[in-house]
Amino acid sequence: MNQPATERTSATSRGIFQSPLVIGIVAITVMTGAIIAFGSSLLPQNALNSVSQRQVEDLDRFASVIHFGDAEITGLGARDRLDQAVASDSFDALMKRGLFGANAQRLDLYTVSGEPLYATSGNVPALEGAMLSAFDDAKNNKPSSIHMEPDASASRLGVSANLLQTYKLIWDQPPGNGRNARSLMVAVLTTNVNRDLEVAVKSVWLIAGVFNAGMVLVLLVLHWASGRAQRRLERVNKELAVQNVAVRESRERMVQTADSTKRAIAEELHGTVQSKLFAVWMQLVQFREATAESIPAQLDELDKITQDIDNIREDDIRGIAHRLHPSIVRVGAAVGLRSLRNFYESMMPVEFETNEAAANLEPAGTSSIPDNVRLGVYRIAELAMGNVAKHAEATLCKVGWNYDEVDQQLILTVTDDGKGFEPDQLRQTGLGMVNIGDYADAMNAKLEITSTPGNGAQLKMLIPFIAPIDTNSSVEPVEITGAKALCESGEQPSAA
Repeated sequence: MNQPATERTSATSRGIFQSPLVIGIVAITVMTGAIIAFGSSLLPQNALNSVSQRQVEDLDRFASVIHFGDAEITGLGARDRLDQAVASDSFDALMKRGLFGANAQRLDLYTVSGEPLYATSGNVPALEGAMLSAFDDAKNNKPSSIHMEPDASASRLGVSANLLQTYKLIWDQPPGNGRNARSLMVAVLTTNVNRDLEVAVKSVWLIAGVFNAGMVLVLLVLHWASGRAQRRLERVNKELAVQNVAVRESRERMVQTADSTKRAIAEELHGTVQSKLFAVWMQLVQFREATAESIPAQLDELDKITQDIDNIREDDIRGIAHRLHPSIVRVGAAVGLRSLRNFYESMMPVEFETNEAAANLEPAGTSSIPDNVRLGVYRIAELAMGNVAKHAEATLCKVGWNYDEVDQQLILTVTDDGKGFEPDQLRQTGLGMVNIGDYADAMNAKLEITSTPGNGAQLKMLIPFIAPIDTNSSVEPVEITGAKALCESGEQPSAA
């Protein structure tokens, strides 16, 4: 059935958004956005801090100009002479000369009580809001700066620009000139920082752009390299998959060939050889009847030979034929496993368990399980139970045969309570383990063998199998009488 277009589109969209390249681009975009977001606040702030530091240095130089100039506002009584000095004709020239070499656009002076004193241009702005807080900090000898955005600067200073004001306390003596200096006034430098902020913003975008381009380039290179590596890996995986399929098919052919050979030998023993032995037996019987009166002394010996031949025909030949090819598995896997249980019960207690789902696969006289699976399950169980009987010293062996309808797999388990073994010391080269592995691979099954010393062992095999919807109509029925005849004939497996 064709997949609906909407589902195909949805699946394609999911595949695109799960692509490492797309995920990487999204991640780079997010990181670039984060750089812009954080940089837009950090770099401008760093620029303002740098300007503020320069303004503090300019104010220190300005203080030296005041004290060494001709305004006579230094030393004792300087605060009392301040108003007179500001009113002099030379004060304005002195203040502007003090700003020489500074980047500031204007200088404002306040008394320590906050009263406007002087401005190099325009009127001294009233102290309010952030300006008042900065003034208080400066009065306490803590230089402070505030940033005015264009709207605030236009309303307070008549200039629509980004302005930075730095407030600093000026003493009545030059900086470092003793401990007896007294506060004189507060000086305020105002600088236009439009250019500094523009440079900071451009730097943010430049950094983000370089980062984005570099990361995208790295991502594309990695994507190209990983794509090549992925394609090489896919080729190697395909080659390995082909080799694995070839190996599995080869092992399957070997198993099938071996079983076909065993079946042919079994049929030959059960048919031709047994028929010939039966003919010899009949001839001996007829010979005995014909010569009973002439050689009475040899009758007992002749009877013994006749009985031996009949035993060979009935027991040995039939048993060998059954061991070579257990025809009972034609009826069903569960029937074959029960026959193994019956045989090994003479050596140890054996419990057989199955579930309803497995039973439904093999109703009376039929089986929806393929022939090779039934035979492989029988062979593996036979080898496993034989190993338990010979090596485990177990008091109980449990055989489980179940079908998992959810995971759609047949499950064979052989568990014992014997002495166990170290899994690392399990010999995978032994004939029994090799045969078990061959049969498991032939069925594309997953084989698990677990054990701990003193706690027994378990063999577990998981066989992929999709049950037909109608198991009763999926196979040709096999008459139950055939199975009964096999059981009644005494055919039994051999110990592994």
